[in-house]
Amino acid sequence: TFSDLKAYLKISNDQCKTFGKAIEITTPPGYHVLNNDRITILSTGRWLVPVASTADVHKVNHFVCTCFLSDDQGQTWRQSKGSVDYSKRGAMEPEVFELKNGNVLMIFRTQSGHIGSSISKDGGYTWSKPGSWGVKAPEAPSTLRRVPSTGDLMLIWNNNFEPGTGHSGKRTPLTVAISSDEGKTWKLKKNLEDNPNNTYSYISLVFHQGRAIIGYYVGDENRVISSRFRSIPLSWIYEPAKD
Repeated sequence: TFSDLKAYLKISNDQCKTFGKAIEITTPPGYHVLNNDRITILSTGRWLVPVASTADVHKVNHFVCTCFLSDDQGQTWRQSKGSVDYSKRGAMEPEVFELKNGNVLMIFRTQSGHIGSSISKDGGYTWSKPGSWGVKAPEAPSTLRRVPSTGDLMLIWNNNFEPGTGHSGKRTPLTVAISSDEGKTWKLKKNLEDNPNNTYSYISLVFHQGRAIIGYYVGDENRVISSRFRSIPLSWIYEPAKD
């Protein structure tokens, strides 16, 4: 319903042949949005589940980001003390990511023409005052991962902003970029998709044998949505962008 959307966890100990009982993660009442490919395990062993919540999405379409934490491998959960709010429709569809200095970065969708960000210095329990992460974007989620072979950050997002339009810009192109300084600057920007008639969003990303394995949706001009899976060599992503 508009006021009751929750996240649950089931654990398998036999390679997914069977699963245990459902464990409720988002225990407070309300509408809790958890995006695909978002659960993070910190180097301390803590599990973090970032969600965007509102009491009733039909009555109050404004979201605030928070985290649910587990220090016993998902058996029990508690909500972070801090939360992250933002202007207009709020802070939406968050991702959390551990930086090299041990801080946890939260990035989130906004209606302000950029990716929003906040920092936690205590493993996701409290959060700093949010602001712009310095990356132009429409109202759409983005995905951040660390490249195992280089230690660089890889960001995949919609590199677009059109004020006054739906979602503050169409969800195209779908762009990838690399950062060697923990997200302060970005280089090697390339478009993975750039058809102006399509939209691309909700990215999942893992690395395997020198390749980036990516999944996302594609919406065509008839608003038909399909899933696309791609395997891209990291060597191509690290090639200097052509003028």
